[in-house]
Amino acid sequence: MMKAFAIGLGYVIFTVIAICLTPLLVWVAAAVALYQLYQGKKEVNLLKQALPNLLCTTDSDCPPGSVCLDGRCVRK
Repeated sequence: MMKAFAIGLGYVIFTVIAICLTPLLVWVAAAVALYQLYQGKKEVNLLKQALPNLLCTTDSDCPPGSVCLDGRCVRK
């Protein structure tokens, strides 16, 4: 009888903790998503800064989405 009560109490405590932590996990997931979005924009800005300095002879020398024009990579 006492063992069953202890197991039931453990389930209740676990459920309460899980319910309390759910909003925290949502905020953590949102923070991680915003951080990844920021990092992606940072990489795009670095690529945009590097594009004017890229020299090329053919379109295959340029990154995807860019073409070779007068020896420089420009975005389409």
